[in-house]
Amino acid sequence: MIDLSLYRETDLEKWINHAYQENSIHYASDMDLDRIAAIWDVEIRTYTGPSFAEWKEEDYSFIFLNGYLSEEHRREVFFHELSHPLQHAGCQDGGMTLLFRELQETQAGLFQLYASMPFYMLEEFKAIQDRSYYLKVLSEEFVLPLRIVERRIDQIQRRIHQERIDLQFKERHAQQETRSYSDVTRQLMEQLHRQLRKNQVPHNA
Repeated sequence: MIDLSLYRETDLEKWINHAYQENSIHYASDMDLDRIAAIWDVEIRTYTGPSFAEWKEEDYSFIFLNGYLSEEHRREVFFHELSHPLQHAGCQDGGMTLLFRELQETQAGLFQLYASMPFYMLEEFKAIQDRSYYLKVLSEEFVLPLRIVERRIDQIQRRIHQERIDLQFKERHAQQETRSYSDVTRQLMEQLHRQLRKNQVPHNA
């Protein structure tokens, strides 16, 4: 389905993936939420209110999840909320500007995609050719809403496409440099040849 060899992980992805692998999380079936939360000393609590994260740096971190969520939605929300105590210095209280809050939500959205579907786990599914079936399988394996899976795969494909374009550009640039160098070399050789002919001593001198 996707040529994964062209994908380049971000620093954030590398950090998440390293933490997972250090804790023996290698496959989608290993991705238990409590197990993942424990990596960063985050405690999950279930209650009847809206889902949110509450934390104090170097003290405590809680993620409160609504108990009536479906498992797919629960996991979607968890990976979004997990971003906040791991990436952000303060809670989203009333003193935060709208722009800063939007920035944090954007960062949380990226974290959610990386953490809920780690790139290295997609290797075992790469043989699936049909896109619809591919997305369905990933949704079931990672227990995520189909729209989250589609968003993550689209993100990966965009980056692979960009990497392919970058490689093609570099290749063309290298070829142009080679041609330019050859032209300059040829001109120098011709100039040297003319100079030698000009300075050549006649045979009948």
